[in-house]
Amino acid sequence: LARGAAILTRPMRRRVALCLVRCCALAALVACKEQRPGGPSPEGATPAVATSKDRLEALAAPTRSARPVASEVLAVEKELRKKQLSLPALCQHAPQLAFGKAALGQLTKDALRVFDTGDFQLLADIPLESPRALLALADGALLAIGRSTVLRWERDKRRPVTLPRPTLLPGAQIYADAQRPDALWVFDDRRRAGAAAGSATLQLYRLLADSQALPLPEQSIDLVSPGGGAFGVTREGVWLYLTPGSGERFGPSGVRLAKLSLGEATLPSWVLPARRLDQSVWVTETGQVSRVLVSPTFKVLATAQLASRVIAAEAGDEGRLVAVVLLTEAGPRFELLLLDQELAARGRAALPVDEPTTSDDWVRGVTENQQVAVAARAGLVAVGGPSRVTIFDANAKPV
Repeated sequence: LARGAAILTRPMRRRVALCLVRCCALAALVACKEQRPGGPSPEGATPAVATSKDRLEALAAPTRSARPVASEVLAVEKELRKKQLSLPALCQHAPQLAFGKAALGQLTKDALRVFDTGDFQLLADIPLESPRALLALADGALLAIGRSTVLRWERDKRRPVTLPRPTLLPGAQIYADAQRPDALWVFDDRRRAGAAAGSATLQLYRLLADSQALPLPEQSIDLVSPGGGAFGVTREGVWLYLTPGSGERFGPSGVRLAKLSLGEATLPSWVLPARRLDQSVWVTETGQVSRVLVSPTFKVLATAQLASRVIAAEAGDEGRLVAVVLLTEAGPRFELLLLDQELAARGRAALPVDEPTTSDDWVRGVTENQQVAVAARAGLVAVGGPSRVTIFDANAKPV
């Protein structure tokens, strides 16, 4: 059984958990119904004998349908989801919110929406089929990736530019190049995507407006460490791939650098930029936040332990601000916590929530509006998703 559970992918584990919850809810409901009053006949009572007349009257009388069980099972299932089932962290880097040059972008179910960060007025509402990710490029433009097209939106241009879309496998993580505004990087971890084995790759794509051909990787790097590690980037643009005991490093152009020896360090779920170029901020799902040295050697410089599980995390304002979304209690209830560059708390705020539903896709419904984005060079934080977005200042005050 242990071997069988180990090979289940995350979607399969969710389906198994969902089936178990429904079975438990149905069993509990049946047990309650069997214990309802109206048990055996009083002792000594003589059972009535049904006559032909009784049978005819029973046939003629309207039958009363039993109360449907399905609605009660769904209600119990919904309550169990509120209190018992854990929610997955949003570790995959496929942002739905991004701060560009004096603008905030939001991907809805079928469009790219852009707001002014001065007065928060709507600047653009552009249809986009099946939006997947939204990036802020090096020059402040926004890059929205859909099912078949890529849109580049710039503040000073009247219309977005349509670009050819590179091939993106399910589970691939997408990053903007730190220096080149026409380049993006795709990190593909086969093991995290569900494969039983395999390593990871990092590929560079150039997006050219005057080309209609399918973009092909300009550069492809095969990582030598096993798949399933943590991936991220420093503020300088150095790529980090972390596995137990070691870390691979690549320069902003993809040049391989010396590996890091991590010792017994706990691997993070999020690898984020820090204030200093030679440092990084690591965040785990269990709430451990660390500031570490990643060049030329590895060293843990500071650590803080949060009281709740982390659902999402991001850093910005040139490394001065770290934002985490916490799962504070069952229900679920979420909270935004802001930390400074030394990992001291700057502010916190309760977040709007979406109650669990009875649909099979309830997990996404609960978490999809809890994604977080931080402006690269300003103290602005956005939390939301396709249905809503809330903007906070550097002290977690809504603006």
